[in-house]
Amino acid sequence: MENTFAVGPDGSIYPCYRFVGMPEYVMGNVRDRPSQADLAASPAGVRMRQFKEYVDVNCKGCKHLRYCRGGCPYNAIAPTDGIIMGVDPHCIAYKRIFDEISDRFNKEMMGSMGLEATGPGSSGSSRPGIMSLMQKMIGR
Repeated sequence: MENTFAVGPDGSIYPCYRFVGMPEYVMGNVRDRPSQADLAASPAGVRMRQFKEYVDVNCKGCKHLRYCRGGCPYNAIAPTDGIIMGVDPHCIAYKRIFDEISDRFNKEMMGSMGLEATGPGSSGSSRPGIMSLMQKMIGR
């Protein structure tokens, strides 16, 4: 959110390709050369920011927040006519998928061909999980 946009055939700018063709999600038009601030101040931009704030509060304890960000805003708010009532309805499935991916990567990392942990006090017997490594990279 806030760093990718979609442009419709008429030049209308939307927060995502899934909103193309929905007038209530037009953030501006390329002919008008809107600034990032103009797009953010549009009603659709405000709605996207409100969704982000909702996610920040309601998902703050979720270990997948950094890369999930509440799932797809379209799935969360388009069916409710723009009313923010929750995150992507597929949240539970996403968590299961992310957990499964994490478990599988961690098993691979802990296997005989995995990366060894190095650093002060490391015995070389423990290895970092891939999700931990990815989260460190995202946090930079």
